[in-house]
Amino acid sequence: MGNESLIGRGALELVRDALADTPAVFIQGPRQSGKSTLAQAADPDRAYVSLDDPIELDTAERNPAGFLARFPERVTIDEIQRAPGLFRALKAEIDRERRPGRFLLTGSAQVLLLPKLSESLAGRMEIIDLLPLSEREIAQQPGSVIDALFRGEIKDGPAFTPEALQRGGFPEPAFRAAPRRRQAWFASYLRAVVERDVRDLAEIDGKTALPRLLKLLAAQSGETLNIAALSRASGIAHTTLTRYISLLEAVFLIHQAPAWETGLGHRTIRAARCFLSDTGLQSHLTGAPGSLLTLAAAELRKQAAWSDAQPRLMHFRSIRRYECPLVLEDAAGRIVAFTLTEEPGAGPEDFQPLDFLADLAEDRFAFGYVLHTGSAAQQRDERTATLPITALWT
Repeated sequence: MGNESLIGRGALELVRDALADTPAVFIQGPRQSGKSTLAQAADPDRAYVSLDDPIELDTAERNPAGFLARFPERVTIDEIQRAPGLFRALKAEIDRERRPGRFLLTGSAQVLLLPKLSESLAGRMEIIDLLPLSEREIAQQPGSVIDALFRGEIKDGPAFTPEALQRGGFPEPAFRAAPRRRQAWFASYLRAVVERDVRDLAEIDGKTALPRLLKLLAAQSGETLNIAALSRASGIAHTTLTRYISLLEAVFLIHQAPAWETGLGHRTIRAARCFLSDTGLQSHLTGAPGSLLTLAAAELRKQAAWSDAQPRLMHFRSIRRYECPLVLEDAAGRIVAFTLTEEPGAGPEDFQPLDFLADLAEDRFAFGYVLHTGSAAQQRDERTATLPITALWT
């Protein structure tokens, strides 16, 4: 792998397009995912200020309008969630002069999970997610395979090697050769997120409980979320646990895939699946390689953001026995479903959940894939095929 600063990001054109016609563009993603680097690449000639600077943060909190008045032209404001009062001042400034591309914002918290921040800029701000590097970005392959997956296009790929399960996609640890140095980075990273980013969002006494909860979620990454069982295992009260999960999601350490439902009364499991955001992070927390399912979920979620379809990542589980742990649904309601095996090929049983879901979804079922660790793709019928997991990024 080369230097991470040379890797092109799939979201770059999304940011440039948004700056051309939208007053404020908000790049949100986990700390250290490359937001500042992306903002610089999108428009290198604008002013820049970071609210990680304590003096700038103090100024923004005490006098939001005066802070913004320092930047009459284009400006990037980094880690803006640290000064929530700025959002109201931004609204007033945009309403006073509605000029495309004036404000490029970055933040390490999901603005849509923080209503007080997002409501003030509704209709004035476009939100773009920047997650850790996808395997496709690391492989320096442009574009996204998501739209091809909806068309049922298949291709061979190299046999899977488990490097990504321990490396993950955060730029800095991904390019550290020594596993011990990657572990040191993740330990420091988690401490900073829990003690700083979570604290910025909520005054909680969770320095011990949050890391313990995160370890449990890492061990169960990809499973349906059972709050009652998780409460018993963690010793955290039900209501507190629900709040902690929301906070971990708000700072991008985990993400939830909601259940896909037919809308026809068919009985399905409605609980969401909960995934760790990164296999390197999962590996650090569990002391073992991250899971193939966590990797596949992360890759599809990342590439979906810059695909034409921009589908939602979901899952399907029948009340009886069939489950497709990953489902993509586009705006028209069409779905692409996936099962997954750690074997280098697929057997007939791997297709059973796809066949069940295809019958249930009828015309909405665009295609179904069995992802595997081998190298050969194989068409099974007009709507199902096997696909090497590596074909998602090579």
